[in-house]
Amino acid sequence: MTDLRQQIEQAMSSEIQSQSTEPQDVATSETNETATAEPVEVINAPNSYTKEAKDWFATLPHENQKYLADREKQFEQGLSRARNQYSWVDKLYTDRKDALTGEGYENAQAYLNDLVMISDALHKDPAATINLLKQNFGIDDSSQDNALQKQVTALSQMISEQQKYLDSERQAKTAQEYNEFVNAKDDKGALKHTYLEEVRPEMIALLKAGLANNLEDAYNQAVWRVESVRDKIIAEKAGATVQEKATVAEKSKKAAFDPSSKSEPAPRELTLREELERNYKKFME
Repeated sequence: MTDLRQQIEQAMSSEIQSQSTEPQDVATSETNETATAEPVEVINAPNSYTKEAKDWFATLPHENQKYLADREKQFEQGLSRARNQYSWVDKLYTDRKDALTGEGYENAQAYLNDLVMISDALHKDPAATINLLKQNFGIDDSSQDNALQKQVTALSQMISEQQKYLDSERQAKTAQEYNEFVNAKDDKGALKHTYLEEVRPEMIALLKAGLANNLEDAYNQAVWRVESVRDKIIAEKAGATVQEKATVAEKSKKAAFDPSSKSEPAPRELTLREELERNYKKFME
């Protein structure tokens, strides 16, 4: 019983006792005044009141009866909302009542308390809590562990075999690209990468360091990094340039004795530095 109901019953008892000691003429006077008053709405005592409380309620003034009836109605509505709001708790227990009763849970509160305790333990020490739960429910996971280990082993073997296959495919592709690079020829049918054997170590170093994008890039860088090869290339380019100049000079000389020739005068001879720079640019194009 709520505090409000207890107060009402206590007040009822006091009121009944005081009424029994009042003079008869006062009661008669009140009766006469009631008889002459206008009819008012009859308010019945709440059903939750005891017989004594209902009798006391009937003696109260109309405004007091209305106040108490309204308060009781509000109380019942609030209680109903609370029951509806937490009805899922009762349903949670009721749906599992037979099993939970067998485990020693006599009500939903005891069951929920244990669930909260387990949740807290899992957050604090998951491994130990799971082991305790296994022991409590008699779970022997050794056979499960063996089966899981077999699956993991089989999966590892499959991944290893797949990796070997990919490696072999990658190696085969690399070998094919290298053979094509070694045997590549220029427009005249000569081997394109003449100094491959001499710059091979430098090419490997460039590729491993990530400084070259492919074999061709590594070769072009290596021939200028290896001093001996660079000197050969410069000498070859210089020799070709001298030969080219000689040819041009010969043509110019012949053109000078030909009155009908419209050839341009021979170009200015380049310095050694200009010659090297031009040859380098041509090589890198």
